[in-house]
Amino acid sequence: MDSKIAIKELPHCVKCHGLLRPHVVWFGEPLDPSVLEAAQTELDKCDLCLVIGTSSIVYPAAMFAPQVASRGVPVAEFNIESTPGTHHFGFHFEGGCVSTLPQAIRAVKN
Repeated sequence: MDSKIAIKELPHCVKCHGLLRPHVVWFGEPLDPSVLEAAQTELDKCDLCLVIGTSSIVYPAAMFAPQVASRGVPVAEFNIESTPGTHHFGFHFEGGCVSTLPQAIRAVKN
């Protein structure tokens, strides 16, 4: 069932009166090149990569963890199921992130 919400009922900016939207990129929208450059900078220097709750099928984000893994950096995937990227990663924690992530953090701390 489609819900129809009148535009006037949607949240608007108090300054410009334009429609508010979350700070996300919707499917089909281009990513800001500066965001990709910043991500690449972090990927180049990270020494651990956590992949948490993603399908690993939407690009360009889907290429980040395999790229890091190809440098020999440990990658741990936390997801309710295996993904197309699972075989690239050294660690796969299957289950809800609300339980698997805290368990892994506790194990590392001990």
